[in-house]
Amino acid sequence: MNNMASASGSRRIVLLVAVLMLPTLLLASQRWERRGRKYKAPPPVSKITVLVKSERYDKPIEDAAVVFHSVEGDKDKGYMELKTDSNGKAVIDVIPIGDTFQLQVLKNGYETFGQNYVVKGPTKSITVRMLPPQPQYSVYKKHPDKPVGTGGAGTTQPKNNTSSAPNRN
Repeated sequence: MNNMASASGSRRIVLLVAVLMLPTLLLASQRWERRGRKYKAPPPVSKITVLVKSERYDKPIEDAAVVFHSVEGDKDKGYMELKTDSNGKAVIDVIPIGDTFQLQVLKNGYETFGQNYVVKGPTKSITVRMLPPQPQYSVYKKHPDKPVGTGGAGTTQPKNNTSSAPNRN
């Protein structure tokens, strides 16, 4: 009989502890749920693949700098730079769908490429064909194709002087 009384007493103690712990467990679980509501899920992002090729030779360009500028309105919100691999590819998967970015591609021996894009879906493929640099003109040097004063580089006078501004001598 003594064993039954002690077993019954043990059950009462366990039951009492469980009843006393129940509100604490419920409050703890509610606090945990509230803690998770503070944070928004990250936006879905797009996988963007950029292929950089030579326009002249149609071959991939390795080690070109591919710069993604995050654009909001007229403001640059930061950038991320990648290098192309041996196949001329650079891949990024952190730009949210719906965002606008400016793509800039730079490589010695080629003109710099730049264009804005809007991310509209979960994937985007962009092929950039790099051009060789164009000749540079100087106002200090004569050029056989466009002599000074005829509308070419280094022009110092307009072709048609149609200014209606009064002469203020």
